[in-house]
Amino acid sequence: MENSNKRPLEDGCQYSHTETKKPKASQVTTTTTHPKSSKEIVGFQDLSDDVIMYLFKYLSHDNLAKMALICPNLLRISHDWTLWKKPRFEKFEKSMEDVYLSYLKEDTTELFISCNDVPSTDYSVSHKFLIQLETKCPELQHLTLTNQVFDAGEISVKILHRKLKTLTIDNTTIENIPDSSSYLCGINNACPDLEQIIMTNNDWFLPNCLYALAKLERLRYLSLAGCKQFKDCIPYASITAITGFKSLQTLDLRFTPVSDHELVCFQRLTTLKNVLLESPEYMNHERDATITDLGLAGFCTATFEFHYPYIQILIDRRGGVNLRRVHERCSIETLYVRNYPKVTDAFLKTAVRTCPYLKSLDITGSCCTSAEIEYYKANRPSTKVIC
Repeated sequence: MENSNKRPLEDGCQYSHTETKKPKASQVTTTTTHPKSSKEIVGFQDLSDDVIMYLFKYLSHDNLAKMALICPNLLRISHDWTLWKKPRFEKFEKSMEDVYLSYLKEDTTELFISCNDVPSTDYSVSHKFLIQLETKCPELQHLTLTNQVFDAGEISVKILHRKLKTLTIDNTTIENIPDSSSYLCGINNACPDLEQIIMTNNDWFLPNCLYALAKLERLRYLSLAGCKQFKDCIPYASITAITGFKSLQTLDLRFTPVSDHELVCFQRLTTLKNVLLESPEYMNHERDATITDLGLAGFCTATFEFHYPYIQILIDRRGGVNLRRVHERCSIETLYVRNYPKVTDAFLKTAVRTCPYLKSLDITGSCCTSAEIEYYKANRPSTKVIC
């Protein structure tokens, strides 16, 4: 007789029913997990220096500086010079300045200081900190100060590192600026090697600041983007274009209220190659002075020679005086003129004939027609046109 405890399954397998017996109490055993001894627990400080260094590379310099407050071992590792070549203090605290200074090295080449929250003096760099940079970081070349609050009577450009090649002051408030001079007065003596200056989104930047910057003989790049008070500056623009800015190649005036009058002045800079212009949103092109075809025409050979000739005095051997016209002008390679509705086909028609050096042209937001743009592209295939 077959075992009744077995029955066939649909897939041909058999299910065997066997009775499960409960173990006796004497057979039941329990496993108890005992905590490891303190010698077996691996803490952060038990890691090798190489592993800790690897982890430190993922920390911000603000947090990395706070390692000095934890223990001597982490302080020692966090001071490794490879971590401090280009420090960025994105949440700068004035109360931590002495700690920050202790971390800066002789081969630190770049320094970024910012306050991400509401700018205030408690989160802004001090006179003491800036004046010690030249001793602590003799090779410092690039300094960025953003979202800061300065008192002009305490912090001036005259205390900046002498070897700086790049200086950025962005979205910064400067209080108590004397009416008799600009805040940047003397910058050419304090930092004679400056090649790049970025003064963006600063309401304190007035036209008279231009005169101080023009004296920098090595300045190649200047950005005044978003400086709302940089307007009606024709006298300063005219003087500085003639007497200064001898090496300037790039001028960024995006979101700055400039007009044809300023452009005419800057077109006299023979070294100028890149001009970036973009209309601020608040600008009224029907009421305010703006940029038009006439202002841009100065970047073109024929029109510039007609309106702005220079006179050169020549004295011959017999003492006779001869006058000769000299048509000095800039050879623009990059021109951005965004959101200026009074820029029309007239400019493109002139540019296609007389701007042979132009490599990039941005006329986004202009009134140039598609037909004229296509004609320009066909005749100047080497120029990248953005529209």
